[in-house]
Amino acid sequence: MGHATTLIEVDGTRLLTDPVLRDRVLHIHRLAPILGFERRLDAILVSHAHYDHLDLPSLRSLPAGVPVLAPAGVADLLRRRTGHVAIAVAPGDRVRVGSVDVVATTAVHEGSRMRYSRDLGAVGFLVEGGARVYFAGDTDVFDGMRGLAEAIDVALLPVWGWGPDVGPGHLDPEAAARAAALLAPRIAVPIHWGTLASPRVWWRSDPEFPAREFERFAALHAPSVAVRILAPGAVMALP
Repeated sequence: MGHATTLIEVDGTRLLTDPVLRDRVLHIHRLAPILGFERRLDAILVSHAHYDHLDLPSLRSLPAGVPVLAPAGVADLLRRRTGHVAIAVAPGDRVRVGSVDVVATTAVHEGSRMRYSRDLGAVGFLVEGGARVYFAGDTDVFDGMRGLAEAIDVALLPVWGWGPDVGPGHLDPEAAARAAALLAPRIAVPIHWGTLASPRVWWRSDPEFPAREFERFAALHAPSVAVRILAPGAVMALP
């Protein structure tokens, strides 16, 4: 659905990740169209507190009865600021949601809401059911990726950001390809590209460029992994 917002459906259970459903967040404007979707959700997964992942107005627009899984500091914030039930998770925690298990995973990423404020935590998520789907949130490459799961069907990997560069705690196209080599999923889908952009973004005229670069590097670092580039709004069903 654009940036880090994805809709995952496994065994009839519908999960929405890091919902940003508005045309701008602070000074960051949206390039891709805002998409409508059926808002029947079983849970919302929030990886960390940065504004391009935790957007409070977007969360308030979603049904209040849908629980939100998030790191402890983020869950505390959500309890105060939205009407959702917030379930705090840390790496290794497993929560049953509908027909699937949602497992919180390590994310190497600084998770404060604002500069110099308290780190509220950061996680990724592994959805386990009839298929295994890994949503990385924001993270750097870490050795534990190799043992994250016995078999991942789909890895949703961030490959850029909203600004002119990415720093520590993020994946660029080549780092994401190295992550794909460690994770060894059947399919890797690049996310976190081409949707939100500050005025200084160099790829604005070619929003798909980071995703294509990931595909190029994946062919070098993870040749056994199939790459599927999905534009915002595109749907992929597992064979």
